[in-house]
Order: sequence, then C-alpha cells, then structure tokens
Amino acid sequence: MATGAVPAEGGGYTGPVETSALLDPRLLIVTGKGGVGKSTVAAAVALASARQGARTCLVEVEGRHIFSRLFDTQAWDFTEREFRSGLWGMSIDPEASLREYLDMFYGARRLSRLVASSSAVEFATTAAPGIKDVLLIGKAKELERRRNPDGRFCYDLVVLDAPPTGRIVNFLRAPDVTTELVNVGPIRQQAQSLIDMLSDHRRTNLLLVTMLEEMPVAETLDSAAALRGLGVAIGPVLVNRVLAERTDKAASKAMAELSAADLQALLVTAGVELDAEAATALLDAGAASTKRLQLQRRQRNQLGKQLQVPTLELPYVYSERFSADELGILASVIERAVEG
Repeated sequence: MATGAVPAEGGGYTGPVETSALLDPRLLIVTGKGGVGKSTVAAAVALASARQGARTCLVEVEGRHIFSRLFDTQAWDFTEREFRSGLWGMSIDPEASLREYLDMFYGARRLSRLVASSSAVEFATTAAPGIKDVLLIGKAKELERRRNPDGRFCYDLVVLDAPPTGRIVNFLRAPDVTTELVNVGPIRQQAQSLIDMLSDHRRTNLLLVTMLEEMPVAETLDSAAALRGLGVAIGPVLVNRVLAERTDKAASKAMAELSAADLQALLVTAGVELDAEAATALLDAGAASTKRLQLQRRQRNQLGKQLQVPTLELPYVYSERFSADELGILASVIERAVEG
C-alpha cells in the first residue's frame, strides 16, 4: 500500500496516510492536466464510493456533458438525479447557483429570475473576478452541508470534477479574493465559509490526476507546490492509464535483440506463422511498449522523489468506447485500495 504524508492545519505535513483514507473526506475536488482522464477518474471515484454504500453526489462544473455520456443518461443539469443506486449526479452553472443563492439568503425569487434573464452574472464577474467560481464552490458546499430532516447529512461524499490544473489555483483562491473585495455582508460570510471548508482537511481533500508522462508529471508537481500554499489537503495522487509490466528486464533485452527471422522461427515452434512484414510490425510494437514502460518507471521515480503524498495507480483500460463497464474496472481498483 502506498503511503505518504497528509497536510497538517496551516500547511506543513504530519504523519503517514494510506490510500485507504481516499474516501474519508466529505468533499473530494478532482483536478488534473487536460487529457489525463480527470473526469473519468472522478466518475470512477464516485462509483467506488457508491459501491461502498455511501450516498454520493458526482458534480460537474464545466458543462462538457462527459458524465451523461459515460453513464449513458440524459443530459445533466442543476437538478440532482439518482442514476445508479446510491449515486446522484448534477451539473452546476453560475446562473442557477446565483438564483438559488438569492432565493436561499434573500427570499428574492422574482429578483433571482430577473437576474438570471439579464447580464447581471456577466457584469458581476467583470466587477468582481472569481465570483463565478465562488458560486460554483458555494453550491458544492451546500451539497456537502445539506442535512435530511432527521439531522443526518444528505450525502456522505460529494465528488467535484473541478477545472484542470491550469485553472485550479485561481478557482480555489476565488473565495479568498472575494473576502478581499467585500468587507462585510452575507457575500463575505459565504466566501469565508468556503475558505473554512477548503482548509478543513477532515472535510475537503484535493485529488490530483496525472499520467506517467513528462508533461503531466511536471504540471502535477508544479500544481502540488502551488496548492500547498493555499492550505488545501492533497492526496492521494491518482495515476491514470498505467501500462502493466508483463516482462522482466531479461525478457525485454532478449526481445530487443531478436530479428524478424528469429521471431518467425520462434513462433513457428508455437504453431503460429507470420510473414516478415507482420513479424517486423510485432517487434516494433514490442520496442514501443518497452520504451513506454521505461518512461513510466522514470516518471514514477520523479513523482516519488518530489511528492510527499501517496499515489494510487489505475490501469490502462483498452476500449473503443469508454463507458460504465470500463469505469467499473477502475472503480474496483479504487475499492480494493480503500479496503486495504
């Protein structure tokens, strides 16, 4: 089991943590460089949580409709819907969040409709940079804090598919920026409550998704350094699309020394006949796989040396169309890690 260190209050690091704690917080914010499978991993984490018996809500904020395609459901909107047993989903947008905010804190339903039908949101985001992100995070907080009539939390876990690492620092800094711009009133109080949630490591954790390639690993390391300055708990890092090691070094070396004729002769003894062109193509594929595995090892070492958090590797799942079945494979890996 991979272990690392968990951020202590106010930054710093204390004590080892195992990947078994991955689903312990109440809010998981998932981010990663574009193209690493951030949304797919967020969906797999939410599915694993629901399989563990936790009432889970999977939330998207970028309106790309990835989850409706992955789970083959109707398009997601601001309405929460249970699309799997124990698993709800919704899509947050700033306009709907603003309407709900006005209704909730001011009882201004008519005003909220007027605001939503005007350019008020765009005006507000120009006058106060980051207000859109505050509205999005604010809705995530409402989901995380909401309680049933019996006093129990409505959801055990909220999984937020956040913006990519290129925007995540500004996204998470938005509440802090808002408190600097607004000195008093309910908006400042709301922003401060978001800061409290994001900095409470028992409630909120940020999951970085990466791949064992140079650019994703470099961006993950840079993002981790910047995020630590915000006091947000990081980890485990979820390493996506990891190729399995199927041969040892001796076998890889022997394969690299084979000629096409050698390979043809070996396969004949196994009852398989290949022409020279096919044998060459097979050797090329093997060489490419070996090169990729070597890259994975180098980048794995890089992550291990520079990150003080655990990592959980998810396998490369081959599929022409990634869907709920493939998600289930990733969710099973996460479940096993959580169960220790």
